[in-house]
Amino acid sequence: MLSPTLQNYLDRDTILSGVFEWIIMASPLISTLSYKPMVGNSLKYNVELTEPTPAWIARNETLTENTGTFEQRTADAYTIIHTGYTNKSAIKRQGTQSAEAVDIEKAVKAIAYDFEKKLIIGQTSVASTVSQLKGLLKIIAEFESEATVDLDGINNSQVIVGNAATGALTTTMMDELLDQIKPGKADLILLSRLARRKMNALKRAAGSGVEDTDSVLFGRKTSHYDGVAVWPSDWLKDNYVEGSSSVQTIADYDYDAAKVAGTNENTMILAMQIGEDMVTALEVSEMEHERETFIEDQHAVANRFSWEIGLACFKKFSLAVLTGVNPSD
Repeated sequence: MLSPTLQNYLDRDTILSGVFEWIIMASPLISTLSYKPMVGNSLKYNVELTEPTPAWIARNETLTENTGTFEQRTADAYTIIHTGYTNKSAIKRQGTQSAEAVDIEKAVKAIAYDFEKKLIIGQTSVASTVSQLKGLLKIIAEFESEATVDLDGINNSQVIVGNAATGALTTTMMDELLDQIKPGKADLILLSRLARRKMNALKRAAGSGVEDTDSVLFGRKTSHYDGVAVWPSDWLKDNYVEGSSSVQTIADYDYDAAKVAGTNENTMILAMQIGEDMVTALEVSEMEHERETFIEDQHAVANRFSWEIGLACFKKFSLAVLTGVNPSD
C-alpha cells in the first residue's frame, strides 16, 4: 500500500499524479518507504539502541531505573532536481503522442533512478558529494559512531559478516541477517540481481526457503525469503572490494569500477523494517512542479521537478547489512 504522502500526490496536481505513477513503476522501493515530515535544514534525532526494561519486585523492594539507551545522529535535508526540456516545434508537429509528456516521463524516471541509487550508496563512494543524502550503508556505518566510515563487523552489531574477506552466500548467513532485525521481522530484503539468483539457487538446492507470492508491498509478484519480500535493485552492484578482517570499506567505493575476480567481486545484502519510527524518508516539502514556456536562447518548454528529501533510521535494530559475500561463488 502506498504511504499517505504518495497517496496525496496522486490526488493533487494532475502532472504530479502522472509523475508519481511513473516513479513508482520505475522504482517500487520508493513506494514502500515511509515519509516522515521534517522542518528545517537538519534533524538531530535519537537512534534507539536498547529497549527499557521493567522490573519485577518483591514487597518493599527498592526500585531500580532502566530507561533504555539511545545515541543522537543527524539527518540533513537535500534537494534532488531535474528539468525536462521539450522543443516547441516538436509539440506543434507531433500528432500521435505528446512530446512534452515523453520528456516529462524521462525526467521523472531519472529522479526515481538516482534517488534509489543514493538511497543505498549516498555519501559512501568516490563519486559522492555532500549535496547527496546519506544512504543506507552510511547510516549503518554510523551506528558504530557518527565519524565511522566503514562497515565494521567486529564493532557494529548491524554488520553481519558472511566471510572475513569473501566467500559464498549461504542460507545460514541470510538467517543471521534477518535475526538482527528485531523485535518483529524485516519488511524487505534489498540485494543485487546476481545475489537474488544465488538465493534462488540455494532455494532449489534446499527445496525450500524462497517462494514466489503476490505481494501487496509492491503490487506485483515478488520473491520472499522466510516471509520477507526480496527486492533486487539495479543500484546494488557486485563490485565491492573484498573485506579485510571482517571490515568492509565503503568511503572509497568506486561504483563504476569493473568487477575483477579476486579483487572486487563482493556484494551487500540489506534487510530493514520500514516505518516512521524505523527506516524512513524525511520530507521537508512535497515534490514541486514548475512549467516555464519562455526559455531564453531556447525554443522550448521546461518542466522542472524538485524534491526536498532526507533519510533516517530511528531504531538501530530495524536495519542491517550482510557483507563478505561473493554471489558468483
